[in-house]
Amino acid sequence: MNPKIEEKIAQMRCENRPVKQIAKKLGVNRDDIEAVIKKWISYTDEYLKELVKNRKVKNTKADPGFILNVTASVEELLKNDDVLDYIALHMSDHHDRLMDCIRYKVYIYLKQIR
Repeated sequence: MNPKIEEKIAQMRCENRPVKQIAKKLGVNRDDIEAVIKKWISYTDEYLKELVKNRKVKNTKADPGFILNVTASVEELLKNDDVLDYIALHMSDHHDRLMDCIRYKVYIYLKQIR
């Protein structure tokens, strides 16, 4: 998929938009959007599991929405306790919009460093 479209999908997931709405707005098939999200999941899963392994969650109601849209770098993002708690709690939920946002940011980061 076109990287610009993929970026727009990620941006809309960060804005907490459902796949159905993204598909309609971008004129992209829902299945194609879900395939892109599955790619992010498979590419980032092991990294994120390792990142939060043995983590003691401090805030079970962590909401990193604001941080995700403001934080400059992925390194800063992945040092934030609310983001790490959110990952630890929601990583297995493959329909979580903020997790998709986090996964996209981590996906781009991993593509750059690998």
